[in-house]
Amino acid sequence: MLRNIVLGIALLVVLFFAVGFVLPDRVRVERSIKIEAPDAQVFALVNGFRQFDKWSPWADKDSQMKVQISGPPYGVGAHYGWSGNKDVGSGTQEIVASTKDAQVKTKLTFAGFDRPALAVFDVEQSGPMTRVAWSLEINLGMNPIAHYFGLLMDRQVGPDYERGLARLKTLAEGGDKTDFSALKVDLVDNKALPYAYVSGTTTTDSDAIAKALMAAYGKVGVFMSAAGLKQAGAPLAVSRRWDMQAKVYDYDAGIPVDRGDVQVPATINGKPNEAKLAQTYAGAALKVEYRGAYKGMGKTYEMIDALKKAYVLQDNGPSWEQYVSDPGNTPETQLLTEIYVPVK
Repeated sequence: MLRNIVLGIALLVVLFFAVGFVLPDRVRVERSIKIEAPDAQVFALVNGFRQFDKWSPWADKDSQMKVQISGPPYGVGAHYGWSGNKDVGSGTQEIVASTKDAQVKTKLTFAGFDRPALAVFDVEQSGPMTRVAWSLEINLGMNPIAHYFGLLMDRQVGPDYERGLARLKTLAEGGDKTDFSALKVDLVDNKALPYAYVSGTTTTDSDAIAKALMAAYGKVGVFMSAAGLKQAGAPLAVSRRWDMQAKVYDYDAGIPVDRGDVQVPATINGKPNEAKLAQTYAGAALKVEYRGAYKGMGKTYEMIDALKKAYVLQDNGPSWEQYVSDPGNTPETQLLTEIYVPVK
């Protein structure tokens, strides 16, 4: 009888592992929800980690959880590390792919597990609603015991995903509804360049600004000629102050130059020299492409402000415009302007 019992147990163990080997070695969990908000606003909430703990289904399971956010503020390379109690565990997640207003892929690494998982957010707008599908994909490898745990994954993870999506919906529908999906923007690492400039003040009227900048560029050109400097980029205007209520615009009108190691003279041809030399901002910046008349840029700046709010970006210096097209030989509707906004 004892021998039969041992043989029976052995057969059960063999059967257990045999079944485990033929069970699926991959598991997928998915939940979705519809949100009444622009897709760009919803996408911003899953394309970075600065607002992740506001809607994460695990953030309130451990009030002492330690979190470290690093890398770029959003998009590929954004990194989130956490360490907490037994309910949340510890690990890291990093955005490895991001398609504008459409899809975000995040690699998840859990402490104690040798295989990373892939979390995917698919975002799709239909009319006033945006559908978000949140999925988890795990490769369980050849471990038969892991295959059994895979059978439980949907009932373990699914409710958390449902709760997280519900919180995401509340956050998105209760926030700013400005749609900035039409914004042509990239997050760039701007390199410092020398430029010659003249400071000035004018009103916020577009015609007055154009007239003032042209006069300033003329003074910069005189200085460049006297100093033997060559133009190394499109003219730019740094916004030092923009006050619509007071109708005041303080600016630095400049031209990138080939070098910045020249001595700035006090006078040129017997007249006071107003031009100076400086370096452009170096660091992370939003680079926005705008095409059209200069006086129509207000809507673009509204969208930039909405994007900064959605991604929790802070200003890190004065913004500037770079006028790529020559307004003297380019139709107004085709004028290309690059707007740079330093952020952190």
